[in-house]
Amino acid sequence: MKEHVIEIKNLHFSYEEQPVLDGINLVLDRGQFLGLVGPNGSGKSTLIKCVLGMLKPERGEIRLFGQPVRHARLGGRIGYVSQKANSFNLGFPATVKEVVASGLYGQLGLLRRMGRLEWKKVDQAIAKVGLSAFRDRNIGKLSGGQQQRAFIARALVADPDLLILDEPTVGVDAKSTEQFYALLTELHRHHGLTLLLVTHDIGVLSTSVDQVACLNKRLFFHGDPDEFAQREQEILTQAYGHDIQIVSHHHH
Repeated sequence: MKEHVIEIKNLHFSYEEQPVLDGINLVLDRGQFLGLVGPNGSGKSTLIKCVLGMLKPERGEIRLFGQPVRHARLGGRIGYVSQKANSFNLGFPATVKEVVASGLYGQLGLLRRMGRLEWKKVDQAIAKVGLSAFRDRNIGKLSGGQQQRAFIARALVADPDLLILDEPTVGVDAKSTEQFYALLTELHRHHGLTLLLVTHDIGVLSTSVDQVACLNKRLFFHGDPDEFAQREQEILTQAYGHDIQIVSHHHH
């Protein structure tokens, strides 16, 4: 029996009477790579915040690793790369290894000095994302794609069982984005990491992920990428409503 890393049952959430999530049921098993797509304002970030325990659902239940969210002892089991990671204050005087090390502070407490073992973990995480040559470089001097890999290393350093990425490629050029997805695929296939990627980039779904969920307040699809690709137009038309029609004029 597969372990459910995330289990969401009948989840409801509203902002000031406006329903944002309406009866969401979703399961993510250990070792899966789920791509979550949907239009702006569809509730994707809200769903992530509920999973991370940053928001409290009105109704419904979320379990992480079999425990209800509010009781889950997660110490380092979930790595998170937010949208904000890339709008990092680039004047910030920190090296790559310092930024990555900050991913351990949650476990170590700020006051405990980093020991040899901790620095070794930092170096391993930096190596995993291919930034070893830049470990002492100031984060502000790196390209957008490299910065992004540094934030992935920061999320990986505590050796999480689940990595959640919220639209991580916003504002990163196409070549870096491609390398970035290749890195995620590598982490998934070779390191067995369970991944949840929130993305706008529907093209990436067929190449990287093994599960697709399409959200717009409700869940319009959850299944494998092949089925999604076959029914893409129909699913997106349902989920995106009018927006997609405008996009697809040139197909007719």
